[in-house]
Amino acid sequence: MDRTDHLTTHPGRVLCRVSVLALLCEAIATRKVLAFTYEGHARVVAPYCHGFTRRGDEVLRAVQLRGASRSGHFASGKLWTVSKMRLVRTLDEEFVADDPDYEPNDSAMARVHCRV
Repeated sequence: MDRTDHLTTHPGRVLCRVSVLALLCEAIATRKVLAFTYEGHARVVAPYCHGFTRRGDEVLRAVQLRGASRSGHFASGKLWTVSKMRLVRTLDEEFVADDPDYEPNDSAMARVHCRV
C-alpha cells in the first residue's frame, strides 16, 4: 500500500480504499478524529490543517489526543509527515476545533490544501 492509498474503516469492517488526501480533508471538514500508526506507535489526533511544506513534504497539523508520544505533549498542534503515517482511518468520534494556539495560516506550510 503506498502513501496515497489507505483503508478507511467503520467499526468492525473495512469500507473502501481512499486517497489519504481525501480522507484527511474529509476528517478536517467533518471534525472527525483520526487514528494512525506513526513511527510504529498508535496515535489518535484531532486534525486541523493539511498542506505541503516549502520542501514539498505533505504534512498534517493535528492535536494528539491519545496514544504514544515521545515528547509527552498532547495539548498543542504537532506537524505530522503524511508519508510516515500508516493505517490512517477516521473514527466515529467528533472533536471541537478549539485549540487556542491554532494558526490557520500555518507558517510551516507553503501551501495549505484544507483546514478547519
